[in-house]
Formats: sequence, structure tokens, C-alpha cells
Amino acid sequence: MNWTWQATTGVDVPDIVRMAQDHFETEIDLIFTPDPIAYSRNLTLATVRQFFNPGTELVRVARAADTNQLLAYTWAIRGDRAPWSDDEMVAVRMAHVDLALPVRQRLRLVTEMVVLWESWAREYSIPIVCSTTMRRDQAGFLNMHRRLGYDVRGSYAYKRVLAQS
Repeated sequence: MNWTWQATTGVDVPDIVRMAQDHFETEIDLIFTPDPIAYSRNLTLATVRQFFNPGTELVRVARAADTNQLLAYTWAIRGDRAPWSDDEMVAVRMAHVDLALPVRQRLRLVTEMVVLWESWAREYSIPIVCSTTMRRDQAGFLNMHRRLGYDVRGSYAYKRVLAQS
């Protein structure tokens, strides 16, 4: 299956929300109250911010080339900092793939997400990428980060993509 990554538009938001509801809502529903309207609003605002100022947020979708089916999406923001440093970080907010896809495709899609985050960080001179997960089953996701050069600490994975100044 071939796919392309592209910046989100408002048309993508309902498909993203549906994927989150279908595949990931059970990961949060014991802690948070899932609210599709709130998620739609937040995704739409991120999409608008990305459109007018591409260096503020990164929201991308992967769609099948032949069917236009949503296969995956990712969302990252800039401006996050650890309390012990002024180094700016890209904070990955979402990394979702359609869980009905074969494992090999899911791994490839997540690997491509990591490339998107790192490329965006370099383009906007953001020195560190921070990817986190709250999934119950997180070992595979974090091991993938390790293989891609991330330093994994608990459920956080950090990578410096620009040399220290």
C-alpha cells in the first residue's frame, strides 16, 4: 500500500477524531472523559495555527494513495522546555496509526512520523524532540525510539537533533 503525508486541513479532522475514538479512546477513558467535540476543536485550531505559522505546530496525516483512507496522523508542538533547561523541545502530542493495518505498515508509518518530527525540528532550529506515551502497551513504541537513537527515560523518549550551542 502506498501513502502520502500531508498537512492537515479541516476536512481531515472528522477522520482523525473517528480514528481516535475507534482505536485509542479506551487508553484514556479511565482517566479522562473523552470529548470528540473538544478534540475536533483542538485539532481544527492546531490546523489553522499550522497554516498561518508553520513553525508553531506540526499536524500531518498519512492517507492511502488509492482510497484516500486515513492510515495515521501525528501532531507536535514547539515551545516545550524542561524545568531545568532553557533548551526548546518539540513535544509530540499524538502519534496514531490505524491498528487494523499490518504490523509492518504500522512500524513504517511511525518511523516516518519520527522523521517528520526531526525534520521539522531541524527546519525551525528546535534542538530536542520529546516523544511520550501513555499507552498501556508501550514497549514496542519505546523500543522503536531507542533503535532510532532516542534516549528513553520511563515513558519519555528524548533526542537532540541539533548540536548544543
